[in-house]
Amino acid sequence: MIPVIGLGAGGHAKVVIDIIRRAGIYEIIGLLDPDPGKRGETWFDLPVLGDDDVLQSETLPARHFFMGLGTTGASTVRARLYLRAVSLGFHPASAIHPQAVVAGDVILGSGPTIMAGAIINPGARIGDNVIVNTGAIVEHDCEIRDHVHIAPGARLAGNVLVETDAHIGIGATVLQGIRIGAGSTVGAGAVVIRDVPRGAVVVGVPARALRATVPENQLQPDRT
Repeated sequence: MIPVIGLGAGGHAKVVIDIIRRAGIYEIIGLLDPDPGKRGETWFDLPVLGDDDVLQSETLPARHFFMGLGTTGASTVRARLYLRAVSLGFHPASAIHPQAVVAGDVILGSGPTIMAGAIINPGARIGDNVIVNTGAIVEHDCEIRDHVHIAPGARLAGNVLVETDAHIGIGATVLQGIRIGAGSTVGAGAVVIRDVPRGAVVVGVPARALRATVPENQLQPDRT
């Protein structure tokens, strides 16, 4: 099997570890986490080898990684960690649960995390480092750009565009043809009936802007 290291040692990592183990392609050699209290401990029966600086070690016996870091809002931190690992020459591993449904013509980017019960229907395009979480639905012809998190139970109707670093909260619904701007957050249970601006937080039914969450100069450039 291919040696792989996990980035993150929290609750989200447990779910991804289970998916990686089910696939039988990778052997997980350990995890990295910035919390100094976890160093030298075990997490989900795996050793925590240190913080993210371990990626620079020439003795690390793995050149593949998976993202064990989840998000509850805009995915800037997760994106930076992913891009750092790639810049150091590591290769992102795919974590696709065997009970996920991914249509045959779906275009998947690098390092996707697709969890149990998720459905991605024909014509969808998924960018790099995307999470489609447990039971989420991405309908036909949606475009999900890099570093997006579609949280558990969220539902995207057809032809939705979700731009880079956005977060669609647990149980949210996005109607057909809507554009979700880069770095924005759709709150849990929200129903989105109109486009969401870059960096905004929207909540409620129907979804309305709560506040700006990410200054424009801190947003990742959207990769079109």
